[in-house]
Amino acid sequence: MNGPGLLELLVIGLLAWLLLGPRRLAEVARSLGVAWREFRGYRAFPLGAPGARGEEEQLRAAAERLGIATAGLDESELRSALQARLSKD
Repeated sequence: MNGPGLLELLVIGLLAWLLLGPRRLAEVARSLGVAWREFRGYRAFPLGAPGARGEEEQLRAAAERLGIATAGLDESELRSALQARLSKD
């Protein structure tokens, strides 16, 4: 069996409507939609913690803390600028 067909889904929907009523059924469907949207949003994050900064952002923040101008620098230039600054100190 491949799962519920159209008739089974209609019976389940009718039973849910009879048990919950139209107003409560709409609330349940809305909350399921919100939960599904949040779940899909969390799937977009990398495997690390949600909201974790990328490596380049961390390099840029470290360079700015050391007083290095980061505008227009790519990751390799940031690394070499940080190494030069840290070797001076």
